[in-house]
Amino acid sequence: MLEPYVPGKIPVLMVHGLWSSPLTWMEMFNDLRSSKEIRDNYQFWFYEYPTGQPFWDSAAQLREDLVKARNTLDPNHAEPALDQMVLVGHSMGGLLSKLQIVDSGDEFWHTVSDEPLDRLNLPDDTKRDLAREFYFRPNPSVRRVITIATPHRGSKFANDTTRWLAQRMIALPKAIVRDEQQVYKDNPGVIHKPSPIQVVTSIDSLSPNVRLFPVMLNSPRPNWVRFHNIVGEVSQTSWIAKIAGRGDEGTDGAVSYESAHLDNVDSEIIVPADHLNVHRHPLAVLEVRRILLLHLDELRNGPKGNEPHGASPNGPPPNGPANGNGPRVIPVSNQMQAAAPRTSEVMFSVGDEPGSRAVGADPLAPAPTNEARRFDSSPAR
Repeated sequence: MLEPYVPGKIPVLMVHGLWSSPLTWMEMFNDLRSSKEIRDNYQFWFYEYPTGQPFWDSAAQLREDLVKARNTLDPNHAEPALDQMVLVGHSMGGLLSKLQIVDSGDEFWHTVSDEPLDRLNLPDDTKRDLAREFYFRPNPSVRRVITIATPHRGSKFANDTTRWLAQRMIALPKAIVRDEQQVYKDNPGVIHKPSPIQVVTSIDSLSPNVRLFPVMLNSPRPNWVRFHNIVGEVSQTSWIAKIAGRGDEGTDGAVSYESAHLDNVDSEIIVPADHLNVHRHPLAVLEVRRILLLHLDELRNGPKGNEPHGASPNGPPPNGPANGNGPRVIPVSNQMQAAAPRTSEVMFSVGDEPGSRAVGADPLAPAPTNEARRFDSSPAR
C-alpha cells in the first residue's frame, strides 16, 4: 500500500522509460525501502506519463505537473525537504529528468528556427505551445539526478522499422499533423528542416539525428545539482549484442555505451545488464542506495570529495548533529533551511512502502568521480 505525502521527507521521484510504467521500479523501490535510514528520510514518488509523444513534450508536462503538485502540497513553499528532491530516470525517463535541471536559453529554440518565436506568423496558442516545449528554466528544488540506461545521444533502436511500427501503433490527433504543416506553410524558409516540430512520436524523438541531443549535452547544469549516471552493458558475444548489431562497441541491447556514457558527472558506473533490467540489477540498486545515503550525509556534514565544475550542493554548514553524539539516523528536514534556492517549481507524491529485502554491501563505499566504475570482468575503458 502506498502512503500519502509525508512532510519532512525528501522526495525521490522515479520516472519510467519508453513503453513502461511505474511498476518497473518495484524491485528497486522495495530494496531501497529496506534501509531504515532511507525509510526515515525519503518518500518515493512515481511519475506516469504517455510514452508515445516526443520526450521533450513529456518533459514539459512533468515540469508543469511538478509546479502544480508543489502548489498543492506546500503552497507557501515552507517545506525545506521539498527543496532537496532526487530524480531517478530509466531510459527515456532519464531524458525527462535531465530536462528538469536545464536552462534552455535560446539554444533549444534555435533547433527549430533562428528567427525569434514571437516574430513568427503563428496563432497565439501555437506560440504558447512552442514556448512551453522550448523555453524553460531549471527546477531549483531538484538537487540530484540519477540517469540509468539513458540514450543521451539518441538510440539506433529508433530505426526505420521501429519508427514505422510506432507511427502505426500511436494514434496522433489530426490537429497535430495539420498544425505542423501550417507552421511551415505560414513561415516559408524560416523553420529548419529537419526540425523537432516535425517529430511526432517518442521513437522518432530518440533518433540520434534529432537536433536536441547535442544541445542537451552542451547545456551546463546548475551549480546546486549533482549528477550520477548508470550504464548497462551486455557481453559483446551475447545474443542481445548480436541482435542489436553493435557487439563491437558496447551496448545494453537498445542504447550503446557511446550514447549512455556521460563526461563530467559526479559518478558513473557500468553494470552487466541489458536495457530492460539495468535498473533492476543489484549493483544498480546499490549505487542508487549509496547516492541517497550520500545525499543525506552531505546535507548533514557538507560535501565531500571532488566537486566538478565548481559545483556545490549549497547545503547547510558542516555542523552535524547538535551534540556531536547523535544517532546516525537523524531527521534531515531541520538541517535544510540553508539549502538550494526556493522558487515556484514543485513536486508531487504517490507514496512509499516498507521494503521486503536488503541487497547487502557497503552503501557508503566511496565512488570515483568523473570516471566509470565497471562491475564485470571486461577491461575498463
